[in-house]
Amino acid sequence: MKLSAIVVTYNRLALLKECIAAINSQTRQPDQIIVVNNGSTDGTAGWLATQDIIVITQPNRGGSWGFYAGIKKAYENKADWMWIMDDDTIPSSTALEQLLAKTNMQGIGYLCSKVVWQDGKLHAMNIPAFCKPLDVTTSKESNQELWVRHASFVSLLVSAEACKKVGFPIKEFFIWNDDWEYTERITGSGLKGLYVPGSVVLHKTPENHSSDIYTDDVKNIWKYNYGLRNELFICKNRKGLFKFWMLFFKKLFVIPVRILSRRKKNKWAFIKTVWATSFKSVFFNPEIEKP
Repeated sequence: MKLSAIVVTYNRLALLKECIAAINSQTRQPDQIIVVNNGSTDGTAGWLATQDIIVITQPNRGGSWGFYAGIKKAYENKADWMWIMDDDTIPSSTALEQLLAKTNMQGIGYLCSKVVWQDGKLHAMNIPAFCKPLDVTTSKESNQELWVRHASFVSLLVSAEACKKVGFPIKEFFIWNDDWEYTERITGSGLKGLYVPGSVVLHKTPENHSSDIYTDDVKNIWKYNYGLRNELFICKNRKGLFKFWMLFFKKLFVIPVRILSRRKKNKWAFIKTVWATSFKSVFFNPEIEKP
């Protein structure tokens, strides 16, 4: 079995070093590490040149293009499994071993880790969509293996079989919802996704929160330019034009009213973003690339 670890990085050299050190400390180490450097300007390129790492250097086209490039490279290198993460992912020493222990289960397309924040609590941004309703923040079942519909790219182990069957992530997404679209594409193909809580990783973000258009800081509004558009694209592709137009008009008329009533600041900035991304989604139709 050949295993590739894939890390996407942009101007976070200190975190990247910590991430790579954790990968190199695994009880079962990957056969190769691929780092996609999205045009970092903080000395990342120089440091990577001193490491035994396959490096892909490209302009900063977002995390989505980074994951696309890394997964495609690993697939072309004949990897059987690809372990994917951001540069702020710090896996525990047995994280990979725990995932690999489940790869012999029939029909597995991907496996995902239990992602925690610095206080040990589940990271709100990386809770998978389980196949049955579950409040994982309080339920003891969060420590049980569960089938999932989609998961994040923060410690995701994907099979080459899944890549061959459904292709690569959509690079044009830039950021947000690329992992949701990709993992749900895999489970939609008939392969399975499994949550493995014995595999634990730390997602070292400044805060433990998920995106929320009603409370998020205005400094993150640029991410919604992509995330909201991508959400509508997924709806169009998964549920058809009727559901797409229903969601489209909801974003045009219902969501702005909710923003006005729930947000305390920068209301119009977010409303204009919702409107702009909704119209962009009508003409946003990237193609899925397959091997």
